[in-house]
Amino acid sequence: MKYSIGLDIGIASVGWAVINEDIERIEDLGVRIFDVAEQPKTGASLSTPRRLARSTRKRLRRRRHRVERVRKFMIQKGLLTQVQMEQLYDWKDGDLDIWLVRVNALERKLSDREFARILVHFAKNRGFQSNRKSELQEEDNGAVLSAVQENKRLMEEKGYQTISEMLLYDEKFEGTKRNKGGEYTHVVARSDLKREIQLIFEKQRAYGHAFATMENEDKFLQIWSSQRPFATKDDIAKKIGNCTFEPKEKRAPKSTYTFERFRALDKLNRLRILSGTSPARSLTQEERDLILNSLFSKKEVKYKELRKLLKLNDEQRFNEIFYDPNEKIEKNENRTFLSLESQYKIRKILQKIEGKSLNDTYRPVDLDTIAYALTVFKDDQDIRDYLQNQYVASNGKKELNLANRKYNDELIEELLHLSFTKFGHLSLKALRNILPFMEQGIPYHQACEKAGYQFNKKVNREKQKLLPPVPAKDIVNPVVIRSLSQVRKVINGIIKRYGSPSSIYIELAREMGRGYKERKDLEKQYNKNRQMNEGAKKHILELRPEFGDPRGHDILKYKLWQEQDCRCAYSFKSIPIKQLFEIGYAEVDHIIPYSRSFDDSNNNKVLVLAAENQNKQNRTPYEWFGHDETKWQEFTSLVTTMKVSKKKKSLLLKKNFDEEQAEEFRSRHLNDTRYITRYIKTFIEDNLQFRIEEGKKTYVHTVNGAYTSLMRKRWGFNKNRQENALHHALDAVIVAVSLPFKHKVRAYFKRREEYAHNQLKREGEFFPEPWPGFIHELEIRMMQDSENIKLAMESLNLKTYDESFIKELKPIFVSRMPKRAMKGQIHEETLKRVRGRTDDGYIRTVKKVKLDQIPFDKNGDFPMFGKETDMKTYEAIKSRYLESGKDKKKAFNTPLYKPAKNPENAPIIRSIKIEEKANRVVMLDEKTAADNASIVRTEVFRHKETGNYFLTPVYVADVLAKKVPDRLITTKKPYSEWRKITDEYEFLFSLYPNDLIRVKMPKEKETKTHTGEKHVWQENFMYFKGVHSGSAGVRMIDHMNSFEDEIGVRKLVVFEKYQVDPLGRMNKVHGEKRHGI
Repeated sequence: MKYSIGLDIGIASVGWAVINEDIERIEDLGVRIFDVAEQPKTGASLSTPRRLARSTRKRLRRRRHRVERVRKFMIQKGLLTQVQMEQLYDWKDGDLDIWLVRVNALERKLSDREFARILVHFAKNRGFQSNRKSELQEEDNGAVLSAVQENKRLMEEKGYQTISEMLLYDEKFEGTKRNKGGEYTHVVARSDLKREIQLIFEKQRAYGHAFATMENEDKFLQIWSSQRPFATKDDIAKKIGNCTFEPKEKRAPKSTYTFERFRALDKLNRLRILSGTSPARSLTQEERDLILNSLFSKKEVKYKELRKLLKLNDEQRFNEIFYDPNEKIEKNENRTFLSLESQYKIRKILQKIEGKSLNDTYRPVDLDTIAYALTVFKDDQDIRDYLQNQYVASNGKKELNLANRKYNDELIEELLHLSFTKFGHLSLKALRNILPFMEQGIPYHQACEKAGYQFNKKVNREKQKLLPPVPAKDIVNPVVIRSLSQVRKVINGIIKRYGSPSSIYIELAREMGRGYKERKDLEKQYNKNRQMNEGAKKHILELRPEFGDPRGHDILKYKLWQEQDCRCAYSFKSIPIKQLFEIGYAEVDHIIPYSRSFDDSNNNKVLVLAAENQNKQNRTPYEWFGHDETKWQEFTSLVTTMKVSKKKKSLLLKKNFDEEQAEEFRSRHLNDTRYITRYIKTFIEDNLQFRIEEGKKTYVHTVNGAYTSLMRKRWGFNKNRQENALHHALDAVIVAVSLPFKHKVRAYFKRREEYAHNQLKREGEFFPEPWPGFIHELEIRMMQDSENIKLAMESLNLKTYDESFIKELKPIFVSRMPKRAMKGQIHEETLKRVRGRTDDGYIRTVKKVKLDQIPFDKNGDFPMFGKETDMKTYEAIKSRYLESGKDKKKAFNTPLYKPAKNPENAPIIRSIKIEEKANRVVMLDEKTAADNASIVRTEVFRHKETGNYFLTPVYVADVLAKKVPDRLITTKKPYSEWRKITDEYEFLFSLYPNDLIRVKMPKEKETKTHTGEKHVWQENFMYFKGVHSGSAGVRMIDHMNSFEDEIGVRKLVVFEKYQVDPLGRMNKVHGEKRHGI
């Protein structure tokens, strides 16, 4: 079978379709859904929480090790015995606060126990220090440094001898001695703490303490200040990959002048200027040089700055920007074109030391040397040595820097405030070979070939039947990587079933390849447009209630009517509102005829009187009446007064639109030329075997979303994003057929433009279809009932649908990417104190919460621990909450003070302890626990006698302990009373998130869809999302993503597990064995 594939690719879905080209039939279609590979609320990497948690664990582990070393040292030197050390924190009468002990250490001889307490306290808190000046420039460290300097100033200003004296006596630290809530105000310098330690030892020697010897002081300071050595140049070098074109060379730091110039030239050589009066053009040499100078003299350059530099007119556009027609050009172009921030920072320091004009003092190799040093070396002294040309490698040999030059000390000290980390994919050697050609405006891939490198050498290898994985080094965006990974699974699934395709047509969602913020901006714009349409719809209903619900075309006419001040855009005659919606009175016209431009954007649309539209025909306004100079001048004057976008004005006044420009317009509006789209196209063409056809050159086509959107509207398929996920499959079908169909579309619009639209209708010509019956065929294939699909297809009586094919037809079943990872966070971050058990057998825990996190009930009561002994605090919190109208944020936005006899001395209530009861917790020690984090899988059992179903949750903590749970969730019972798994129960299967299950309840259940509609169901295939360990309720979502629900499983009539492939084909799971851990 000769077939083509249509793909509608988004950041969380892939719609796909198979078109049988031999007989013109929708052979197959479906949807694959997956989670976006980022943190939903912030857009941060999924690995960020793990990285931060790992860093915290490492820091705490090192602190514990340091404290343990100090303890052993004190025991070895005889300050305390092992037994005394173990009893160090057993509180005794007369024990003083540790801060007071530290202050007293300067005034009297300490006891051995006090001395030990002080040294352990120092070991736990070392203050702030950095081996790199650059770290002080980072945002958080900047706040830290500010606090350190402020506290140092405070010490000097008030004459405090030590840090502890300041913390104990200064009013700034009266409430607390440590930082709270992410603040850095209490941070002190490690050097100041070191001076305090030295002063304490000095004073204790004077008071005759036997332990306070110089030897012990030096040894303690050695332990206290010790830290792991920073990575050496050799350590870093081992992690740097090799060059793509020069395998024996290491990749260059991205911060080097050579690499940043490469980035700039690559960007400039790909930039195109789009103009309504001429084809897209590349930059001239003078324009490139002008922009290059600007790029290296600023932190970043925005597109709006490029416009000024190049002196572009309002009609001209940049090819890399999606212009929102509702926004001004300046706002559309208020985004970064390129930032060469690394070299900007280096040059800024050079100018500070050497003066603004660097002249020939610093060559490109000098800029490369500096950037190399600040990227590869992680210790300030190593950087100094390297830039002074005195660096000695780990093998003992002197290593010259890239420039073989010694830089002055003042410059080096300033440069130490900078730090860079990333590396490119090419070496400095390869870059220096390629750049001379790129300087001439030659694109990167051609420049590589001219430099003697095989840019497309991977293409020369044998193409594969199935698409290989996308190389991780090619794409750094995790959202895109996951999406392309799922696209690959879909394509390969199709090929396994139908063989090699003849063509693949791809449409990428607008948000693909964009950052989190950009995607959120697009979402806001979409919602804004929807609200505007809803407003227009409401006004139309008020004006003409007898006509019913307005259609999309009515809304467009109304919006254009408002935009044009209720006048025809060509004759400027008034259009009365009463006649606006009359058939044949006013029409929407494409300024540049659609048949010649394929431009269906709002900027190319105007509302005109039908008579004017018929006279204009298949022409631009200038081609229509531009020969009449008086009329054209009058028209020009009126257009300039219109309150429409500059782009629309430029199209209305366009004088020249020849066939060359028309072809460029059509290509731009039919094809998607974004970088990520081109990458996918190239990757598939370079690696996948296609059905070879003589004379065929292109096998992968990228389709512009605006073009497919027009097809969808013309064929009557309204896209409701919220209703369900099936629209992705519908889009994929349209993507697959729309581009080969473009000649029919163009011919239709040409006839429509040349003749009266109503005349075409009278003659029976409507918007064409790719083949007869296509619209009805697609409507039927989107149905969700097998019998209805078969009956409808039989009634349609298409020749391409024979009896055997109709018999095998099934509804689309949406496939979801499963989650089967057995790793994750072991327990929640909040620690709790275990206080025995409640009367009904649950674990009683106590945890500290901030005031705005208190779980108030409807009466304002809450489970405060110790409420009986502190009723005044309880009542103060409750009253504040109720007085604020039960708004927690509002209630505790201002400080709440603890009730006291003297209000001036009352402390602020920042948090309280609340009491909770838990079923299962992760015990961290005898008295400390934390809630379990995530359930990685849920095991399903059935009672052999009753047939009832039971569930067992398996947590990450169980996996870590390598212990399979032996109890079944028993509602309203503590874990100790849950049913034990015995021979009375048979294991059925394990469920992971997004596993497919089939459930049938004893009776119908009512729920609501995502669009708020009532939905009644009893039996369905559902995707498992999770289980509630208290109620045994299973959370799930239907395959179409239209509604979610939670049900109990015990009395289910049917409870089965299925496997689903990427194309939505399912198989029931039989005889699954219980997994170990």
